[in-house]
Amino acid sequence: MQITSLNGILFENVTKSFDEIKVLDNISLKIPPGKLYVLLGPNGSGKSTLMKMTIGLVKPDYGKVLVGGVNPQENQVSAKKIVGFLPEEPVLYESLELLDYLSFILNIYGINVTEERIREVLDFLGLSEHLNKLVGSLSHGNKRKLMLATLILRDPDYLVLDEVFSGLDPSSAVLVKAWLKEKIKRGATVVFSTHILSLAEALADTVVMIYKGKKVVEGSVDELRELYGKEELEEIFLSVTGLEREYDEIVRSLMG
Repeated sequence: MQITSLNGILFENVTKSFDEIKVLDNISLKIPPGKLYVLLGPNGSGKSTLMKMTIGLVKPDYGKVLVGGVNPQENQVSAKKIVGFLPEEPVLYESLELLDYLSFILNIYGINVTEERIREVLDFLGLSEHLNKLVGSLSHGNKRKLMLATLILRDPDYLVLDEVFSGLDPSSAVLVKAWLKEKIKRGATVVFSTHILSLAEALADTVVMIYKGKKVVEGSVDELRELYGKEELEEIFLSVTGLEREYDEIVRSLMG
C-alpha cells in the first residue's frame, strides 16, 4: 500500500543531534497499515529517539514525521490519542492501585471499558493477583505488562513499542506475539524494537537495521538473506555494519 499523508507512519529525512552528537542521520521510513516493522540495532543507535518522535517527545532538527496524517511535533495531543507508545522504561502513576490506574488512564483517553473487560485483560497478562496492589509495588516486568494492558484496552491503530518483549516471561511473550499478529490482521501499523533477533525473524514483515544513527538496510527477512547470502540476522547485521571483521579480530586475539 502506498503511504500517503493520511495513513501509516512516515519518517522523511529525519535528523537529530544532542549536544552536537548526531543520533539520527537523514533517516527515511514508510511504514504502511497492516504491516509490522522491526527496528534492530545496538544500544545508542537511535532507535528509541526515532520512536519517541511519533508522539512528539523528541522533535527532529530536520525532516518530517507523520502518523496517520498527524504531525506529532505540531499536534502532540492528537498524536498521543492515536498512537499506543510503549517506552523501554515504565512511566506510571505508582500511588494508584492497578484497577484505579487503568480506569484513570482510560478516562483520560475518553474510552469506556467495563471492569469485566479490564479484569479479562489483566488475567490475559497474568496480573489478576495484583489487582488491588499499588502500581509502585510491582516488579519491573509487571509494570511493563501493565503498560501493555493499557494499550490492549485502548486498542489504537498505531503501535510504537520500544523493546516490547523486555521483562516478559515466556508465557506472556507468547500472548503478546498473538496480540500483535491479530492487530496486524485488523490493519494496525506496528513498529517495535528488540534485541531478540529470533522475534524479528518470526514477526517482522520488514526489518530495519540502524547503526550509528543511520539506516543501513531495510527489507524482509527473506530479502535480506538472499541479498547478503547469510541465514542469520545477526550475521547480516555484522556484515552490513562492518563489525564482522572487527569481531573476528577480537575473537582471534582472545584465543591467542
